[in-house]
Amino acid sequence: MEQVRKKADIKKVKNQTREKDNQREKNKRQSKEEFAGLYIFVGIDVHKKSWHVTIYVEDVLYKSYSMSPPSSKQLISYLKDNFPGGEFYLVYEAGFSGYGLYDDAKEAGMECIVVSPADVPMSNKNKKFKTDSHDSKNLAKQYKSGLLEGIYVPDAELREYRALVRLRNKLVKDRTRIKNYTKSNLMFFGKEILEEDGDNITSWSRKYFHLLSELQYRTDTGSKVIERLKDTTQYYNEQIIRVDKEILELSKHPRFAEDVKILRSVPGISTLTAMVILVEIGDFSRFEDTHKLKSYVGLIPEEHSSGETEIKSGITKRGNKFLKRVIIEASWVAIRKDKTLLKKYTKATKRMRGSKAIILVAGSLLSRIRSIMRQRVLYRVAV
Repeated sequence: MEQVRKKADIKKVKNQTREKDNQREKNKRQSKEEFAGLYIFVGIDVHKKSWHVTIYVEDVLYKSYSMSPPSSKQLISYLKDNFPGGEFYLVYEAGFSGYGLYDDAKEAGMECIVVSPADVPMSNKNKKFKTDSHDSKNLAKQYKSGLLEGIYVPDAELREYRALVRLRNKLVKDRTRIKNYTKSNLMFFGKEILEEDGDNITSWSRKYFHLLSELQYRTDTGSKVIERLKDTTQYYNEQIIRVDKEILELSKHPRFAEDVKILRSVPGISTLTAMVILVEIGDFSRFEDTHKLKSYVGLIPEEHSSGETEIKSGITKRGNKFLKRVIIEASWVAIRKDKTLLKKYTKATKRMRGSKAIILVAGSLLSRIRSIMRQRVLYRVAV
């Protein structure tokens, strides 16, 4: 009798478990049906130690909360668990955090864009009461309104190649900072680096480095300061040489080799400049026309128009600073080697300073670079 009762209890438990499982599956199906086809907009205000996340289900504000510590995988898991069947659209601002969240969202089958902070429309209220909550809500609202356009996100490999090329720029800037500090030290203590004939040496030559070590200060401490500055400058020299070799090796990679050859045919463009152009632009075909490329680089004027009034000021401060610099530098060389560009520069200097005229030349040179890259032909110098 006891065994029969036990079997009945076991059967009852199994039936209850089965009913619970069936109910759970039914709830899941209902939940999926509830969010199936709905748009889930997620605005994320990204910070180092926390993220503020705002979620809209269609036009309805569903939730706004803070995540600490931040985790893209945790956020994606939360969205999938709570909005099964929904179509996800994530947005956050470009900055220090890079593209890790973008990569994880794309891998999870979600749409995600990264926007420039300068391109996010903000109401007067948001400007005066700027909080993480307001920022994330604004991102989600602007995205669902179709007012945001994502920036170009390079693939993961190109990002690492770009990091190497940008590292060189950072090392050069740091070296310049140390050199300037060294010369400030010399001026402060009334020291000069002189030639045998008494002329002042300003270039950082081997002789200059040697004479730095021979400077006499009143104390050993003063001598040690200038010695450390000299050592630091030499350290940066060594690091830049090492990075240059690595960039040269990277230029031979199948991904870049042919493109580097084409770009090097342009007067003023070296292997290093070619690599800066390639890692920063990525794919020339993503620009529909030359104007969009010039805008990306930053070779267009600032413009303020109202009614019949139109004011164009100097070159825009926006754009890719790395590309802008190398294209302008290449233009100074190009006008000495290309007759057509020289003619354009000479004509422009009749109505503006040379520093402004070279911007026009840089725009023309950039247009030609886009053309030869799209046609896959070498540059032809006009003589």
